[in-house]
Amino acid sequence: MQLTDATPPVEVEADRVLHDRETGQLLFIGNVILTRADEIITGDRALWHEPTRSAEISGSVTLKTADFSATASRAAVNMDLKLAKIYDGHAFFPARHYYVEGDVIERQGPETLYINEASFTTCDGTKPSWSLKATNFLVNRDGVATASGVRFDNKYFPMFYLPYFMVPVQRERQTGFLIPNGGNSSRDGFFMAAPFFLELAEDYDLTFLPFYRSERGLAMTIEGRYNLASGQGIWLATYLRDAKSNVYYYQNPGRPKRDSRELYWLRAQNTWNAWDWDFNLDLDIVSDPLLLYAFRNDADGFNYSQSLMTRYFGRTLNEELDPTRLSTFFAQRALSDMYFRGSLSYTDNLYRRNNIDTLQNIPSLQFNLISRPLGFGPQMPSSPHGPRFSLDAQYDFFTRKSNNLSTVTETGQRLSLTPSLYYNHDIAKLMKLEVDAGLQFSSYLPTGLRPAAKGYERHRDFESSISADFKAQLSTSLQRVYDVGLGNAVATLHQVTPVLSLEIVEAPNQETLPYWDMLDRRLNRRTLRYGIENNFISKTPVLNAKGEVIANNYRQLIKIGVYSSYEFASNLELAERDWARYYTTGYFDRGVGPVDFELSTNLLPNVSARLLSSLDGRTGNFTSHEISMRLADNRGDSLSMIYDYDKPTIRQGPTQVNNLSQIRGDASFNLTNGWTASFSTRYDFNKNQELETYVTLKYSSQCYGVSVIYYDTYDDQRVGLVIDLLGLGSFGTPATSLSSSDSN
Repeated sequence: MQLTDATPPVEVEADRVLHDRETGQLLFIGNVILTRADEIITGDRALWHEPTRSAEISGSVTLKTADFSATASRAAVNMDLKLAKIYDGHAFFPARHYYVEGDVIERQGPETLYINEASFTTCDGTKPSWSLKATNFLVNRDGVATASGVRFDNKYFPMFYLPYFMVPVQRERQTGFLIPNGGNSSRDGFFMAAPFFLELAEDYDLTFLPFYRSERGLAMTIEGRYNLASGQGIWLATYLRDAKSNVYYYQNPGRPKRDSRELYWLRAQNTWNAWDWDFNLDLDIVSDPLLLYAFRNDADGFNYSQSLMTRYFGRTLNEELDPTRLSTFFAQRALSDMYFRGSLSYTDNLYRRNNIDTLQNIPSLQFNLISRPLGFGPQMPSSPHGPRFSLDAQYDFFTRKSNNLSTVTETGQRLSLTPSLYYNHDIAKLMKLEVDAGLQFSSYLPTGLRPAAKGYERHRDFESSISADFKAQLSTSLQRVYDVGLGNAVATLHQVTPVLSLEIVEAPNQETLPYWDMLDRRLNRRTLRYGIENNFISKTPVLNAKGEVIANNYRQLIKIGVYSSYEFASNLELAERDWARYYTTGYFDRGVGPVDFELSTNLLPNVSARLLSSLDGRTGNFTSHEISMRLADNRGDSLSMIYDYDKPTIRQGPTQVNNLSQIRGDASFNLTNGWTASFSTRYDFNKNQELETYVTLKYSSQCYGVSVIYYDTYDDQRVGLVIDLLGLGSFGTPATSLSSSDSN
């Protein structure tokens, strides 16, 4: 039966119908079902009031809508206005897995529910592990639930009382206090953070984070975000007047020290698009080099900022221990095979007092013509095998303060043009030949004094250089398929890929040229590179319930690679020059280059290992190793290990780069009945010191989790507790894993 002519109409089904003509009431008895679009109400009896378009339903009442479902002893509803009041009600919101009970649950419109004597939880079952009980509970569909007279109960007894409480319901963005966290640190003492989120508009918001450390003082961080059609950005600013001294020494002559108490950090990333141009602005301004490492794991620290920027922009910050902080602005535009870019950059070296000898690049202009086909050759211009022309043009203006007596004592302009030709050709369909040749023209107009390392010599007025490079590479791939495989695999592919290339670089004597970046230094080269790679790849069919093949899984079982080179050119006359340190190489003489080995295996789905090693071909000593291994099982347990060893031959500045010898281990175990344990550690063999250790014991239930955390570094130890309530959030000591802090 259709009760109204509205769109959509209200329809009703029942075993019997009684009609009172004087009052206009209809009484429906037995298996009553009222339907309006996606809303359905059922009960044993229903009294329909025609003048008010409303119904009173009693006896095993149920309500189902797109947003929630409910049961009650009786209910009064207005189907046209979407109003309802149910008694002794139990409601469930599947989108967030919320359960709500109350003496009276009143739907005050399509956006709002009011509950008297309410109970709220996200736990399944008749006796929930935790629940919030409130005298009055108001749920707004558009984003928030508020309650007064709140009591928080666990399964057995009440735990605490709050006069007022607010919980986000449907939207992630809602003004209010976020879940606080705190703990205790051996270095910083007791700490507590209480963030407050402010939604300014649909596309703008702010987060205020006061962070109190009993041994350091009160730090304040402000985080601002915007997301517009033309672009988006994130800005964070932190300030702390530190109660502790932060003493570090500059690298300037005399090594003056700085005792820093005014700590600040401004970081920002922004991306915009206008007039077919892309614009980026990245800022990284820090008070001293100790700040980012000291607070890296806190809610106002490096790891949070790094994760936030990477998630939204895909760009990382400068490493936490890097004393050179780079801020940049650039505009770029791509047109078919042409690319334009202009940038401004500022570098702050925190270990150089007054930023002495720190190079600034303001501005840099670039034009690139990318692989344009030429109208001649054996192939058509549109073919990938035809000859192709590229051109890189770059203009840079540099400035550098060389001493304390003046603001700027070195400036310079450089114009660089690099035309190149590329050609590839298949030889008898057996191998591929690739040829790449180019020239580099550079003109310099420097003024003032060279850096201190050059004795403050005065630049020449004008200088230029021309260099050329040529590279030819020959490669092929030999393969065979075997109709056998490990486990369920039906076939195995063996692929052999040898590569041979020759690289020639003709560069003039560059001793008199300025040194601003890697474009200014090239070594003469006659380098023959060669290598071979073996791959074994398995093919395993994926079957459906009928045993039919619906897809194939491919897994690399074994990879073996050996790569090396031989240098025919000699640059021994340059090796002992003061400016030779600007070349990122340890091989000035002719002879065998480094020999690189790669071995990786994944014979079993849950077992993998990898070895990367480099051998100095002239001394016979290994210069680097990276050994990694991972074990896992179907329960979710895992064990991994990475060992890094690096003894570089590259010279950076007057001294060698520090050797690296570290091992890192990670383990995670599913114990039983919701309990998991994880362990991470990193150890430095050169320092004989444990760098970081992180241990977590966690219990997870359907609607909550509890974690006990122990975190230890060489200068700080922390023990904390994290409680995660499904639907409400987590509070306690911030859970920071070793995986988010790999930079040192």
